[in-house]
Amino acid sequence: MTKTVRDVMTTDIIWLSPDNKVKTAIILMKGRSIGCLPVMDEESVVGVIYYQDILGRDTEVPVQHIMNREFVTVPPLMPVPDAADLMTKIGNGRLLVMEGNKLVGIVTRGDLLPELGKSLDPLTGLLRVDAMRDWGINALRSGQEITVIFVDMDRLRMFNKVYGHIIGDKAIKHIAMILSANVNAETDMLCRYAGDEFVVVTVRAHDEARALAAALEERLRSSQNADLPEPVTATVGIYGGKRTKEREQVHYEATLDSLINLASKSCTVAKSISDGSSAAGGVSVIAEVKQPEVVPAPQTLVTASPAHAPALTKEHTNGHWHLGIQALNLSWGVGETAVAEVEITDGSVTHKSSRSGYAAGNSALRLIADAAAEAVTKFLPSEGFAVTPENVHVVHSGGSEDIVLVTLLLITPQKQTRLSGSAIIKQDAYRATAAAVVDSIGKQIPTLI
Repeated sequence: MTKTVRDVMTTDIIWLSPDNKVKTAIILMKGRSIGCLPVMDEESVVGVIYYQDILGRDTEVPVQHIMNREFVTVPPLMPVPDAADLMTKIGNGRLLVMEGNKLVGIVTRGDLLPELGKSLDPLTGLLRVDAMRDWGINALRSGQEITVIFVDMDRLRMFNKVYGHIIGDKAIKHIAMILSANVNAETDMLCRYAGDEFVVVTVRAHDEARALAAALEERLRSSQNADLPEPVTATVGIYGGKRTKEREQVHYEATLDSLINLASKSCTVAKSISDGSSAAGGVSVIAEVKQPEVVPAPQTLVTASPAHAPALTKEHTNGHWHLGIQALNLSWGVGETAVAEVEITDGSVTHKSSRSGYAAGNSALRLIADAAAEAVTKFLPSEGFAVTPENVHVVHSGGSEDIVLVTLLLITPQKQTRLSGSAIIKQDAYRATAAAVVDSIGKQIPTLI
């Protein structure tokens, strides 16, 4: 964990009285090799004398006539990186440490450097994860809402295989430089999260954070570096920043971990969308995993019926059987439980399955996905075949429409294959979830029957 000023400050304080003369200050500063002295009247700090203040001065003049009456103080619990930033902003390498009205120490840039070195990534010069975590947790504790932007370099492993790790390190530094040039230390904390991953934690409003993510993605995609044999790009995911009421009884560390995890998942989703595009590398994709609104209970929600969405007829086109959603019901029970019923048809045969359980938030989509997968499984040749959903995400792809993305396992007697499918939310996220399951598995059925 990043240390605070209290951990590194000097507590053996040498000080002057206002009526001490300049020659006393010179003797103390030279004898103790110190660059500043607080001036105290009884127990109150009334000024500060710096070494440059006494150069060329009459040695018989009392220090109260030349001392700085305006000075910056810091609390002992200020994180070391924050103290270093403050020193840089005010152009002063020495700060008085005050606890209430009491002087408890002095901290210098030299005191901070050993700790700062521990928190810096040696390759990129960016802060490491521990500094980012402290910054994000402190922001949450102070009541600020944060957004996490997760940046993952594209195909670095293949880049290293082709050009070697020395050139790969140059690519990593290239990405780090672009990110550094486009964040603001006032609102953003950038760190190198892992080998080819970076994280930005920001206290910007949600729309401004999304704009930052889009700007980072665009610059990463369009940047050129003459020292690299080919362009390197990165994918961006984002999560957080949308809470409108104060958090209650929050475990801040767990909250930050959750936001980072969801931003990472959003990045994975963005890679899936980008990799599936026919114009890969030329499409801007910023993905954000979203939580759907909970449908009020207890009611029965009929989201699809033959009258609204007629099932596809059974026909053989380019080697594919076509499956469609015949009907979908979500019936709410007691509390936050529900029963999901999904009917899948190929035009002549219809299979129906249902799943029940906890359905608040994203869990309702998982119930739909499980029921749809079970119905689809009934079209497969034997009991040795199965379709099992792994993940369900609602994704904002940057346009006006949201997308449901599912990943699932197709299990056969010989192997397991991971598949993904997606569907645009046109009516509701529930129907789109079932459609995404059908999309992922439908084209595989002709190879199994």
